[in-house]
Amino acid sequence: MKISIVVPFYNEEKTIERCIRSLLELDYPERDYEILLVNNNSTDGSVDIVKKYPRVRLLHETQQGDFAARNLGLAEATGEIIAFTDSDTAPFADWLQQIRSVMANPEIAIIVGNLQFGPDSHALDLMAAYEEEKAKFIFNSEVKEIYLGYTCNMIVRKKVFDDLGPFAPVYRNSDVVMVRKVIDAYGCGSVCYSKDVSVRRLEVTRLWDYFTKQSVYGRDFNRYGDIATARPLNFVERMKILRIMIRKHRYSIITAVYLVALLVTGALIYEMSRLFTRTGKDA
Repeated sequence: MKISIVVPFYNEEKTIERCIRSLLELDYPERDYEILLVNNNSTDGSVDIVKKYPRVRLLHETQQGDFAARNLGLAEATGEIIAFTDSDTAPFADWLQQIRSVMANPEIAIIVGNLQFGPDSHALDLMAAYEEEKAKFIFNSEVKEIYLGYTCNMIVRKKVFDDLGPFAPVYRNSDVVMVRKVIDAYGCGSVCYSKDVSVRRLEVTRLWDYFTKQSVYGRDFNRYGDIATARPLNFVERMKILRIMIRKHRYSIITAVYLVALLVTGALIYEMSRLFTRTGKDA
């Protein structure tokens, strides 16, 4: 199974080398995968870093936007499977092996993979566990309005793009729109979540980084929500996920209370960001 890895980048000199090295060290036959990094008008030293690695194919996209960079990589890719990740992300060594295993099922059009965070810490470990349970809940729900996508770890059959076209010109959130397009075309069962298809988010090294991401996601929702006819998880759904986590991991009372505090804080940041951005948009 030939796999093309597509990685857009814009001014990521702090993390891009670690990303490249993780891609070069993947436990998969070298002849069966290619690495395409797409420069999206970087002005720092990112391009010079990429040029140090002849195994990596460097492309340049002048239209600003991650959707445009990914579409260029897609156009140049030769694999039957397109594996998308980001330049501030490091896939685990068995990433491509796990992708091949899941894609052995011809009914799967898209894999949305697991996200781990930078260094191990109690708080970030709890948040990673929550994100895992949330993804399982979403992708087993068959409620298409809550399905999402994130191209820091999203794998798509090339045939999907041949049938449905490339990423839509939606700033930062064309991945969610693509997932919804696939669901409308093939059904919820064509999109799956895999815990084993795992990457590490290098830029999330502190709890504050996680909360900052929630703020960004809240703002982003107002860009794609109407286009994709999407909605965020409601309170009841979030509580179901929380109960699943507590039962599964058998958390102590102290850990459970701490987890609730973290989740409430993250949810408030997300909702406030979403509300304020919507208010500003409507004003």
